[in-house]
Amino acid sequence: MRFQIAGKDFEIRLGDIIEAMKGIEAKPSDGRNKYYVEVAGRRYPIKQPIHHVTGLPYIAFTARHAYHILSKLRFDLYHPETEDIDILLDKEAVKQTRSFLVALVPDEDGFLTASCPALPGCHSQGRTKEEALANITEAIQAYTESLRKRGEPLPQAVMEEVKVTV
Repeated sequence: MRFQIAGKDFEIRLGDIIEAMKGIEAKPSDGRNKYYVEVAGRRYPIKQPIHHVTGLPYIAFTARHAYHILSKLRFDLYHPETEDIDILLDKEAVKQTRSFLVALVPDEDGFLTASCPALPGCHSQGRTKEEALANITEAIQAYTESLRKRGEPLPQAVMEEVKVTV
């Protein structure tokens, strides 16, 4: 997704945040952090991932910018006192939230191909399972957002998972 921070345009994807935070320790809280985000099993103050993915100094953007970006990318944002997940989605988006079945298949180059059978042509890939899932999630979000913008309904996939032994 495209975001503007401190007068600069950035293309930031869910996978970019995950990649930027690999091996990064969470910045200790100074008590001023109202929210934090979980990335790959670690919790960070919400400005930290944005700082690492953009290279901008912390002072160049607000926590509100970070909150907006991370919520648009569908990260769960937590309030440190209550541990509650804070959902920033509007009621219409919540009504249309759906789960999709995704198939992961290794290819000959060592990548994992991720496909969403309910959405024809919706495919992605990644070097790892985590990266493939992050990328297909982004593809599904873009696909469904495109449908919504055109006023088309989300597909009602009727699927049955069956294991066949031969």
